[in-house]
Amino acid sequence: MAGLRALSPALALSGQRTPKRLTRADIGELLDTHGLTPSRALGQNFLCDPGTIDKIVRLARVRPGDLVVEIGPGLGSLTVALADAGARVLAVEVDKYLIPALGQVVSGQDVTILNHDALTLDWDEALNTISADVAAPWSVVANLPYNVSVPLILDLLAGSHRLQRFLVMVQKEVGERLAAGPGSKTYGIPSVLAAYWGTASVVGSVASQVFLPRPRVDSVLVRIERHEVLPVAAPFEV
Repeated sequence: MAGLRALSPALALSGQRTPKRLTRADIGELLDTHGLTPSRALGQNFLCDPGTIDKIVRLARVRPGDLVVEIGPGLGSLTVALADAGARVLAVEVDKYLIPALGQVVSGQDVTILNHDALTLDWDEALNTISADVAAPWSVVANLPYNVSVPLILDLLAGSHRLQRFLVMVQKEVGERLAAGPGSKTYGIPSVLAAYWGTASVVGSVASQVFLPRPRVDSVLVRIERHEVLPVAAPFEV
């Protein structure tokens, strides 16, 4: 695939066994070992709390054999949990410097890594690297960078109908806006567009202390279920 760097199964760069749930100490060690610093420009805040990670997988309702896209896997904290649940994971990571560490963490798991910007990715082409079955439903499970979460979610909803279910972590205010109904103080264009494609709801909260580095805001988990039939007959136009 042009412009994509794919490793499938993910490349192991170390014979050392990595913990299945990364803690704060594990994240720090990976950053030190690979000479990495979290990028503020890319909104990198790495999950480092096993309980929160398992909560996300549970709320995403991941089952063995599910096809799952994870955007911004970072160092793989959530990725390994998704794979442990039996999912086949397509992990899309824009930061090329994280790829070696990510590959080490998910070594031996059913994970394919694509080094690409999710905002410019041809999603149908990317999904075909895992399954060419256009009828097979995909889930999106991700801790999204705050600075691109709204355009990315709306692009995913408009971009491929194969992406059927979403469980995404976003800034609290963003999540409330996506799930807002008419008459709400937070109701706006993102609310309308999300409602056109599916049903959005806030299903959980995430405190800032479960990340490294710790962000200055709290997060929420938003579930979006795509409509089987669009609620209005008018076609979507950008």
